[in-house]
Amino acid sequence: MIFRIFGVIVLVVLLAVIFLEVSCFRYAIYRYGVKVPDDEHRCTGSLKKFQSIIFEGRDWVNDQSPEQVSITSNDGLRLKGWLLRAKNPKRTVLCVHGFRGQGVFDFGAVCRFYYEQDCNLLIIDQRAHGASEGKFITFGIKERYDVARWISFLNEKLGDKLPVILDGVSMGAATVLMVSGLDLPSNVTGIIADCGYTSPREIYAHVAKEYYHLPAFPLVPIFGLLCRIVAGFNINETNTKEALAKNSRPVLFVHGESDRFVPSYMSRENYEACIADRYIETVPGAGHGQSYLIQMEHCQAKIKEFFDRCK
Repeated sequence: MIFRIFGVIVLVVLLAVIFLEVSCFRYAIYRYGVKVPDDEHRCTGSLKKFQSIIFEGRDWVNDQSPEQVSITSNDGLRLKGWLLRAKNPKRTVLCVHGFRGQGVFDFGAVCRFYYEQDCNLLIIDQRAHGASEGKFITFGIKERYDVARWISFLNEKLGDKLPVILDGVSMGAATVLMVSGLDLPSNVTGIIADCGYTSPREIYAHVAKEYYHLPAFPLVPIFGLLCRIVAGFNINETNTKEALAKNSRPVLFVHGESDRFVPSYMSRENYEACIADRYIETVPGAGHGQSYLIQMEHCQAKIKEFFDRCK
């Protein structure tokens, strides 16, 4: 009888773990049921107070009538972006949004500033987000090759003499940092990484613990197995620190000190791993992706300095 009760308990616990893991996996990997979530669900929680700035920036971009462009990924997905050309461009900034984000939304607040600094803007929707195709989010593993193809697209369309700056936020920051380990054209002259994590494994473990009080084991190994079987990628294939150990381009790391979703220590670890010229700015009181919104003038000054270093 005791063994039977014990067996039932083990079975119930196992089924609960499987149900929990599948639920977490679906949230982490699958795109939402709608391609473009409505505005009501874009500014929630601590982002609510920045809603007017974010929407004004998005509307400004749309009012410039940017050219809609597209590429095909290595695995056949049609990926969309918006190209806004400056009158006398000094560089192009390739903007890579974050997890569950959208290009024009995540970068709307900073786009006008970039444009006024004589920057072309290529604002992309990552795979499984926004207007781009794709069923699975891969946390930068496959996305880094998508960004590499966007760079090739820019050089074909605008020429390979104009400098390109990669700018990413959250998952987009991790993506552009992973891109830094690839063989890139020489006109990619710098990288801006705002609140990027260190690896898919580490961010999954952190979110499970921080938000749901769940242990890394056995959730992370099961998550990795599901990623291989269902979504066709290996979460251990690369990480930002491995890439930064090969990187030769200047990197500006930015992170909010009150970020719970991606803790600021991850940017410090990325900073330490970077063998190229690197700079780091942390913003007191800023939550996830809020550094520019909270200290706009300070961040603009640091970006201008960084542009000068990337010539």
